[in-house]
Amino acid sequence: MRLHTAILLLAASAGAAGGTTARAEGEASPDAGRRLRRTPVVEAVEKAAPAVVSIGTTQFVPYRYFDWDFLGVREAQREARGLGSGVILHPSGLVVTNAHVINQADQVTVRLTGLDKDAPELPATILAADAAHDLALLRIERPGPFPAAAVGRGDDLMAGETVIAIGNPYGLGRTVSTGIVSALDRTITIRDREFSGLVQTDAAINQGNSGGALLNILGEWIGVNSAIYSRSGGADGISFAIPVETVNRFLASSAFSGRAFGKWAGMDLAEDGGAVGASTVWPVGPAADAGIPRGARIVELGGRPVRRLGDAVLAFVDALPRGRAAVVWEDARGRRSGEVRIEEPPTARLAWERLGIRASEVTPQLREATGFPVGSGILVTEVRGGGAAARAGLSAGDLLLAVSDATVATAEDLLAVVQQARRGETLSVTHVRPERTRFGVRADRRRIDLTVE
Repeated sequence: MRLHTAILLLAASAGAAGGTTARAEGEASPDAGRRLRRTPVVEAVEKAAPAVVSIGTTQFVPYRYFDWDFLGVREAQREARGLGSGVILHPSGLVVTNAHVINQADQVTVRLTGLDKDAPELPATILAADAAHDLALLRIERPGPFPAAAVGRGDDLMAGETVIAIGNPYGLGRTVSTGIVSALDRTITIRDREFSGLVQTDAAINQGNSGGALLNILGEWIGVNSAIYSRSGGADGISFAIPVETVNRFLASSAFSGRAFGKWAGMDLAEDGGAVGASTVWPVGPAADAGIPRGARIVELGGRPVRRLGDAVLAFVDALPRGRAAVVWEDARGRRSGEVRIEEPPTARLAWERLGIRASEVTPQLREATGFPVGSGILVTEVRGGGAAARAGLSAGDLLLAVSDATVATAEDLLAVVQQARRGETLSVTHVRPERTRFGVRADRRRIDLTVE
């Protein structure tokens, strides 16, 4: 027993002596200990953190109250505020977040850093939202450049590999947590809506982390933190992120359709088998004019090599100010090149000329005014007197649901209809017309026949 105690004491003495030596060396080289502590996680956070932002939302909620001084009912508004996170994907100030973060928001602001409490809140505009995949695209309404995330891959993730989450939980500011990939391709149901293809992780995610970045150990953005499974409301180690491949599909759809920027190139792109191809080339549009066939593999866009769908999206955004982009593609005739214009999509012009209507997607602002849900259809905003729509009985305020059994919920859907319609062709149109009755608003489905001009 005495011998054992002596050995322990000797070991303790040796440790104390060693500690003294280490401190002496540390004083001689103050950065040595810091270098030892600089782990891959630290380097990944330093690389990616500037591109992760805090998002604030404000919704003006109307309410009524009885004013005893006025002796009557008055109307007022109260502010409902929300917090979330986002990731800057392009130096021009494009930010990706969750659709539920900005849902029903009347005002959106972005704070560039959660660590600096004095950092200004910059106004932002909602460019596109996809509730089905819980994604939204914002634009900071201030000139850049802004720090942008390095985009990685989510389709080669391995269960057990280290991941890092950065966000704005509970409004505390930029917060980092780490964990591992717990599972891949998860499907969950939230409020009767199913989300699939998610990455499950045990990195701590809490309220306010939604829309923040999930990173790999290289500091590459691989997913958008979106949901948690919790019995307490806090982090229970079961979190879910939308993989970057799903984000890229949303961005490509929003960008190339013209919905996000009001500009298009006349083609849709999709990733298949490690290549990016022109999944759709519209008969009337810049891509068709440039000679790009449907199915062509896009090799370069705007001078940027296109290996992934995200490369094409960033190249398209870079080309927006110039209004054109050089394209290199491969098809059955070999490798070819040309220039594609980036211009306003012809949806409005063709709808006015061929159908006699002006129409708009239902935005959050229009939803408040009309009661129609976002994504429910195309709202008729104007009908040309004596035109095809007027003769068929359509009116401003009608909501188009389907044309010739094809659902129309986006401007892209309407564009497909009007581009393919032939003069003199009769289209069967399903629409809804709200009518006020003494029992409230009534909206019945109707079908009419419309002859294309």
